[in-house]
Amino acid sequence: MNCRCTLLIILSLCLLAVSCSEETGKPASSGRQYQVLVIGDKGGAVARELSDAVDGLPQPEPSFDVQQLKDTALTELQKLSRSIVVVNIDSKAEKPTLKYERNVYASPQIVVSVTAPSATSLREYTHGGHIRKLLEAFELSTSIKTLQRQSNAKAQNEISKMFGISMLIPSDMTASRKGKDFLWLSNNTNEGLENICVYRVNRTDAELKMVRDSVMKKNILGERNDMYMETGKCWLAKDNVLQAKASTVGSQTEPVRFYHGLWDMRNDAMGGPFASLEIHKGTYIIYIEGFVYAPESKKRNKMRRLEACLYSALGLSRTAR
Repeated sequence: MNCRCTLLIILSLCLLAVSCSEETGKPASSGRQYQVLVIGDKGGAVARELSDAVDGLPQPEPSFDVQQLKDTALTELQKLSRSIVVVNIDSKAEKPTLKYERNVYASPQIVVSVTAPSATSLREYTHGGHIRKLLEAFELSTSIKTLQRQSNAKAQNEISKMFGISMLIPSDMTASRKGKDFLWLSNNTNEGLENICVYRVNRTDAELKMVRDSVMKKNILGERNDMYMETGKCWLAKDNVLQAKASTVGSQTEPVRFYHGLWDMRNDAMGGPFASLEIHKGTYIIYIEGFVYAPESKKRNKMRRLEACLYSALGLSRTAR
């Protein structure tokens, strides 16, 4: 399948993840999430694209852990890799093209073929981030499928009851705390604390930083009353075609925004990254937020798992009560 529009591929992969299960009969793929095998990338252009830093993390982390191969022939073991990118320079090609196949040798797996007429055109093509976005969509879809198999039904039912939102919650998030129009879920572990908050505010309260700081000051406190969560100085918003498309409820499409940023605890030394999804529903705005506290470990994969939870709400949303 030719890749004419990266967003359409991302949309199709994500909607596939929330709509069906996959039985392939292929052996299980090997490797960690966000690990990719790149073949034939002599100039390193594809590797550089896939190594771009992830948005919204306190320390730089690459989008993917890249392993480059000089040989074009895959061994039987390498064929089991979960993500494979094959680069071809073909002077007969008119322009760079991107194709992909799912579960060629193993499952879950994506095998991507990139063809360009020259090394220069390939380098220019990688500036658009098309390969990275495609692989990110694949990893997102596999994360959602994992959540479908290993989810916390009790927490999901509570979210549906309180907010009219259907979303997937990891099975290890068993700790919870409720407030007024507020729910906090956590895996409550000492080895990388992962959290999800869902809260609702009036539509007139539309500025995220002010709303977020007010809600967190009331609901997420430290050891003393003067310790509470607040939004850090570094944060950004993304209006995304995928999110607007996937958030259609009935015949009406409501605005959806996605935020990345940093949080910290006022008067304490705690902090970390967060991602927040803003969904407009009737007279309310619902925020679904994932945040991590893992001061001594990498945060990319933890945040990506939480982002999969947020994205699952776009495919499963219902009109808020």
